Amino acid sequence: MEFVFFAFIWALAGFVNGISGMGAALMAVPFMTLFMDIQLIVPIACIMVTILSSVLAIKYRSEFHLRIVLPAIICAIPGALIGAYILRVVSPIILEIFMSLFLITYVIWSFLHKYSYSGERNSFFVGGVCGFASGLFGSTISFTGPPLAIFILYTGWKQQKALGALGVALILITGTSCISHFLAGFYTKEFLQYIMIGVPAGICGMFLSFPLIKYITQSLFKKILLVVIGFAGLMCAFKVIQHFI
Repeated sequence: MEFVFFAFIWALAGFVNGISGMGAALMAVPFMTLFMDIQLIVPIACIMVTILSSVLAIKYRSEFHLRIVLPAIICAIPGALIGAYILRVVSPIILEIFMSLFLITYVIWSFLHKYSYSGERNSFFVGGVCGFASGLFGSTISFTGPPLAIFILYTGWKQQKALGALGVALILITGTSCISHFLAGFYTKEFLQYIMIGVPAGICGMFLSFPLIKYITQSLFKKILLVVIGFAGLMCAFKVIQHFI
């Protein structure tokens, strides 16, 4: 029964990831904590996100060029290194308080603010800052996706281009964490059993979402990303509240 529940969790997570380009781990991890240890959850979530992101990158490979997300990817590396250092000297709860306040405020502001810009725009600076934040918060509190989603919202890219870009960025950023988990010996027999169930379930959920993409307008896509970002902020806030209870 546990494996059936696990498969359902990742099928749902794959569906959400297929529509928004992120959010798989945000959906799956809270449910996984009900019956799994964190030492098993983290490497599973990491490799599942990498695999699902690979599917997005392959599907939408013709929609974008690597150079448009290169600043975010490059800046994510020092962000991750600095984040690893910060984690040694600063309590994760401080980072979670900051992240929850920032994400929730950003979502509220975005829903209230009316953009006058109607086309696409690229910015190496904004991409670099968001990439740095992705690496920083990914290595400290495992929140890699939300900063990248904020960058995607800034650019105004169409859905297919945005999904492909998110896929490639998350492959390279979370893929490095997968390597570190492998070297640390987290890939156990139990881990492999769950992966053999989670991968096909997640991919099936993602493929179920693909036919819906053509019905999602640019405005709705923006709102979906904002909802996922807001959910991430609420999850962060919930962890903070749990810490003080």
